[in-house]
Amino acid sequence: MAIKNPAHPSAILRECLGDAGWSVNEFADSLGISGDTVGQLLNGHCGISPSVALALERMGWSDADFWMRLQANYDLAQARRELEAEIGN
Repeated sequence: MAIKNPAHPSAILRECLGDAGWSVNEFADSLGISGDTVGQLLNGHCGISPSVALALERMGWSDADFWMRLQANYDLAQARRELEAEIGN
């Protein structure tokens, strides 16, 4: 059974970042992306791309499949809610 309202993967990323004690800029450098992009990601304004998932895997933060599944579950739940709103369920 699908989770009706999964959290955006950014919630887990923020927790990992806090546990590591890293700043946003340190995290961005580790991922090889800009601080602005990390800010967008951490605030849930964009999703985890395959390249970011692979960078997280390289850092030892689980594996890329884990991050992609989280993102896919979130995206699918959002699409279901939008469809339900359109058809009035």
